[in-house]
Amino acid sequence: MPRITNWRRESRSPMLAYRNTETGARAVLHRAPDSYRYKWRGAILVDGYPVWSRGYETKDATSFRDELRERSAPALRCPECPNEDVRVGEKAADGAKIQRWYNCPDCGYEAPSRIVYGAER
Repeated sequence: MPRITNWRRESRSPMLAYRNTETGARAVLHRAPDSYRYKWRGAILVDGYPVWSRGYETKDATSFRDELRERSAPALRCPECPNEDVRVGEKAADGAKIQRWYNCPDCGYEAPSRIVYGAER
């Protein structure tokens, strides 16, 4: 199997974790909470903001690594202007849930993540 370009494995157990050598982004495949539909969740995070996520029935490391091959240099960029300096934060989404947001200081574009997390206590 070919190597994954720009990704270095950080841990193998209990979760599979990679770090992008070019951008510093993290990728993790971890066990999801019992309330989730899928038992395993894979995500790519840039500055803590999830730019990709997918659920898996099993710990399918091969499919997860295939996704990393397709995304050799994930970055967080503004879709409205050429700015690459976006700010990442979080806002309350619904009750005890937290949703990550980012906004562009140049054009004012603001976008939420499609992934909502339970609040940490």
